[in-house]
Amino acid sequence: QGCAVAPSVRRRRGPEQPMSTIVCAITGYAPEDPVFSPKTGHVYEKRLVTKHIESTGACPVTKVELSKDDLVEMKTNRAVRPRPASATSIPGMLSLLQSEWDALMSETYELKTHLDTTRKQLSHALYQHDAACRVIARLLRERDSARSQVAQLQDNMANMTVAPAGAGGTSATMAPQGITQEMIERMQDIAKSLSSTRKNKHFPGLALEADVKRLECVGTHPIHQSTAPGILCIDMHKTDAARIVTGGVDSQVVLFDGENERLVQRLVGHTKRVNSVVLHPTKDVVLSASQDATARVWTCGDSGNWRSPYRCDHVVRRHQAEVTEISLHPLGDYFLTSSLDKSWALHDLAQGQCIRHLQDLPCGYTCMKFHPDGLILAGATEDKTVAVWDIKDQAPIAKLEGHTEPIQALSFSENGYYLATAAKDGCIKLWDLRKPINIQTFQAGSMANAVRFDKTGQYLAVGGESLQVFHFQSKAVLAPTVELRDHTAPVMGVCFGAQARTLASVSMDRTLKLFKIK
Repeated sequence: QGCAVAPSVRRRRGPEQPMSTIVCAITGYAPEDPVFSPKTGHVYEKRLVTKHIESTGACPVTKVELSKDDLVEMKTNRAVRPRPASATSIPGMLSLLQSEWDALMSETYELKTHLDTTRKQLSHALYQHDAACRVIARLLRERDSARSQVAQLQDNMANMTVAPAGAGGTSATMAPQGITQEMIERMQDIAKSLSSTRKNKHFPGLALEADVKRLECVGTHPIHQSTAPGILCIDMHKTDAARIVTGGVDSQVVLFDGENERLVQRLVGHTKRVNSVVLHPTKDVVLSASQDATARVWTCGDSGNWRSPYRCDHVVRRHQAEVTEISLHPLGDYFLTSSLDKSWALHDLAQGQCIRHLQDLPCGYTCMKFHPDGLILAGATEDKTVAVWDIKDQAPIAKLEGHTEPIQALSFSENGYYLATAAKDGCIKLWDLRKPINIQTFQAGSMANAVRFDKTGQYLAVGGESLQVFHFQSKAVLAPTVELRDHTAPVMGVCFGAQARTLASVSMDRTLKLFKIK
């Protein structure tokens, strides 16, 4: 048929057998899409001859006039591409295999690189998705908390009594009236009645030393917000150990039911951390002091049920700096506030008015408490000493020196004879107020944030790196009883229940822990 044929001869064992391959008349290589022209007798690569016909209208080899209709397609196996001429010999095939192997390795490397990049992108996308989910969850919690705070504030404002002009509402607008003779007489009467019970050395039902050693944690409650972790203070009702109040870094005062182990109410109003809280022993009233330079009086709306909602009746704005502590007088009608503004003040509980404000003192006060009989008070100053004041004359009567680091907390024993002080370096000092002298000094770890006697004055709890309990080994010597290491952060507050059979503590780990004798 006039086809252009390139003969190829391979030698094998036996007679020679000719082999032939159809090639394009234009390129000389095997065509991928071959067409045949009966007019010229040549085989062409379709795409090449078509372009040439469109441009010249003649065969590129014979120059004979040619059209697309003169081309006849040849049947070929398109699954197997024709081998180039270089593949007709062993060296050529090896060269092709080497080229294909190199291309395969290059493609494999690119695929692996692309896979690694895709994996990294997927990991990053999953991390971003997880972070976004956590941020959304936190924002939802903060939104719900803000809504509850707004609702609580609205309720407090609705129930708050607005004092008439000139009659007082906050103690910042009224001049202190001073401690009257009638008040002093009432304080002296309650002091006489309380001092008569100090000689009692028998406490029926008081936990023995061996019992206190068996104190175990029976409840852990993260009752304050996680956005501002840390609980700074605690108080337990004098007769009802189930009634607990705490104050935290989140500026909230939390009322907790220890019997049912549930949160009763969040008292919202302070704008900075709460430093001190007190439960009234005979009324459904909570007192709180804060870094926002205010103290607040919270009253229960239902006097027959302490779990009912509370409202803020009074806001004390007498101080110009952080209010470090609040303490209730044994009469239950007056409370004390101490501040870093170098002053302390006495207030009327019912009216929320300031009675006496002692200002421009030598130092600010880090903590201050009433003596159990209510005629004196003790306050730790920023110069690492303890000033003892007489309530009647509002004058200092003693100065207790010895600490080398700032004093963080102090506590009177219930019999009124002893005062315990705790310093930042973990140094605990026991003072005999009848002398007054320091009768014992011991170390309770590398820090001490809280110190509290039990209701009988027989046990002393110290909060620092851990929670430690001490007992009177002799008349004036404290000895260690038990150490509780359940908290994961420094202990900031501690309080005994009745007969020292229960114990509650709060910590910077955001938890309230309840301990009972097992």
